[in-house]
Amino acid sequence: MPINLLKIPDLIGALVVSELEYSEIFLLSICSHRSNILVKKAGIKVPKLEFRYEDSRVRYKIFEIGVVTDIQEWLPITSVLHVKKLDLKKIFTVKLGHGQQADTNFYLWREENGTFINRIKCAIEPMTVQKALQNHINSIFHYSDSNQLILSRKREKSLPNITNVKEMRIDYVTVDPQFLTNVLTTYPDIHTISVFSEIVGDVPNNSPFFQISNFFAGYPCGPDYLHNFFGRNLYLGNATFTEQDLIQFLQKWISNEAYYNLETLTLETENAINGDLIRQTIEFEEYDPNEPEKRPDIFFVDIPLFGFTPQHYHLRDRRFVEIRRITDGKRAFLAVDLFDFNFLVQKN
Repeated sequence: MPINLLKIPDLIGALVVSELEYSEIFLLSICSHRSNILVKKAGIKVPKLEFRYEDSRVRYKIFEIGVVTDIQEWLPITSVLHVKKLDLKKIFTVKLGHGQQADTNFYLWREENGTFINRIKCAIEPMTVQKALQNHINSIFHYSDSNQLILSRKREKSLPNITNVKEMRIDYVTVDPQFLTNVLTTYPDIHTISVFSEIVGDVPNNSPFFQISNFFAGYPCGPDYLHNFFGRNLYLGNATFTEQDLIQFLQKWISNEAYYNLETLTLETENAINGDLIRQTIEFEEYDPNEPEKRPDIFFVDIPLFGFTPQHYHLRDRRFVEIRRITDGKRAFLAVDLFDFNFLVQKN
């Protein structure tokens, strides 16, 4: 028998709400003013909000909002399909608080895995709806942390109206340097970016793109990405380097001429690397199994990049050599394999 949540004690109602899926909580919050208050009283909090924005092949803009768990699981809250006009026979007015409301067509379904999905079709200005939804979801989930944003299938230059974006993934087929500038202008607080798109054109050496703290590139790129990087963690998954490029990097780090903030560098190269040639140009200390205590056993890396899982590097291994920065004696550990280059700076 159906239960009217608004007619049972608040404590019990809040307990019931806490057992709902995030998408169900969202639907309950837009049913009425009283149900919205009940949702807020339940005090449900989420670990991380992620927004996904796609310009589809049929020229509709799809805007999805969900929760990313600590184990990188995506749990949907709602989605918006921006269309030119609505089905007038199925109008449903959604009230999002703060005087914001929108006429919509509303759709509900379950995925094969049992996940409950809702989608709002909306014909008004997309940026207005996007901001109103963010404010509403922040309110019902008591959320004030930073947001993740995924952009995919670019057809236009528009970017979603989302604030407090600090982590981003770009999945477009191609982008140009001007688009990257627009992204960093629109979201100036980004500290982590993962780019799986091919960048057509040269990114200026002084671009703020190279100053982002945590950067991953999954497309073919060259040594300029390393030479111009000012951040903390750099991961290039499809790079082309010469031994001289890598020697230059090491010499600049050792002399403290550059890479002052660098913590980790991972390069997966298209061309083979001669590790012996690189090591011949620097002073280093090999691992001595008779004195294992001279270096840490484990180096833990947890970079907030999309899809990146925490890594444990075993430093008490002959594969890693130790080098030091001349000015302050700071230690780093270097491993060079045929197609991999790993550089790990020990934290104080």
